[in-house]
Amino acid sequence: MKYSHFREESRQLSAKSLPGIITGGADNDPAGISTYSISGATYGLSQIWLMILAIPMLIAVQAMCARVGDIKKTGLSNIFKAHFHPFFAWLATFGLIFANVFTIGADIVGMSAVIGLITGVNYRLFVVPLTILIWYMVVFLSYRKIMVYFEWLILFFFAYVFSAFLAKPNWGRVLESFVWPGHISLGTGYWIAAVGILGTTITPYLFYWQTKEEVEEDRTQAEAKQEARHADFYNAPGFLFSQVITIFIMVSTAATIFTHGQTINTAVDAAAALAPIAGPLAKYLFAVGILGAGLLAVPILASSTAYVVAETAGWKNSLDDHLSQDKGFYGVITLSLLAGVVIMFFGLDPIKGLFYSQVADGVIGPLLIILILLIANDKKIMGKYVNGWFDNLFGWMSVVIMIVATLVMFYQMIF
Repeated sequence: MKYSHFREESRQLSAKSLPGIITGGADNDPAGISTYSISGATYGLSQIWLMILAIPMLIAVQAMCARVGDIKKTGLSNIFKAHFHPFFAWLATFGLIFANVFTIGADIVGMSAVIGLITGVNYRLFVVPLTILIWYMVVFLSYRKIMVYFEWLILFFFAYVFSAFLAKPNWGRVLESFVWPGHISLGTGYWIAAVGILGTTITPYLFYWQTKEEVEEDRTQAEAKQEARHADFYNAPGFLFSQVITIFIMVSTAATIFTHGQTINTAVDAAAALAPIAGPLAKYLFAVGILGAGLLAVPILASSTAYVVAETAGWKNSLDDHLSQDKGFYGVITLSLLAGVVIMFFGLDPIKGLFYSQVADGVIGPLLIILILLIANDKKIMGKYVNGWFDNLFGWMSVVIMIVATLVMFYQMIF
């Protein structure tokens, strides 16, 4: 009986933690993987401390979003409109659209480049088929079916664990870097990379997705309040998992590309560079991880964009609704995918798109976190489910650190 009770409790905990695990997995999209790979290849292990620092901040911010979704049963844009000046809702909307569209384009091009790396075929041939596949999945499958696919895609991230071990790093130095980064560069590049890392780790589109994901779960009022009461606990496994995978990505490139004095511009470059150093298996594992990450993250990027626009404009929005019910919502999904591909495929270098999207996330992120903190601490809005000390401490810490990193970056760029 005790074993059966323990197994049932474990099953329930897994089910309650699943939204956070999927959101945490989506945090490591191909654009983010490129950012982490470049950091490891350029600065070795000296920025891993940022990943350790980001763990409690990420848990706090996403737990607030989940709690708000459980209690208010609506998305962030609707809440912003109801409690702040419309300027803030529209500013957040346009900022998120800008960042998401560039990220979508960079992610799809990155996924296509990975398939091209594996097959030896020109990557451009895969851009349109991948876009159509993702569009079909988001538009024509129900929320429940999409979540089932997301559960399986999480397994792709373990490819980075194997890649890191194949790279044969100095594990003692890796552990030391958690608390002692070694040399911290004062150059502009280091701080741009730091802002990019924070922007792609504590990333705005996940704030909207996490909140709406709780609504899409369609829980009873009692279940939602139970979730809200333990939001930090239920979400922690997903974001611990996310950051552990991030660390393995950085270790893989630091132990190989950085050690050998090479340079890279994308995660695909990292995968290709691993082959002669750590062997072809490391290359293919790294590449497969990028592909799986994209198939998970791009639908969430497109959906979060549509949630924000639809809520700000007052349209119906749910992945469980049919296309004919929410034409505006699904239209935004379609346009965001199309715009991302067009911008990258015909206009902008993917590397520049990656840079713009991650830095934009790092800039607009603090503003959104401030609004979320104000909502999550307002008893008139949240009742007894307002923030505890953990969420307030690390929520405000994330605001301060992201603002300081951004200001340092701009100061060094100007002066």
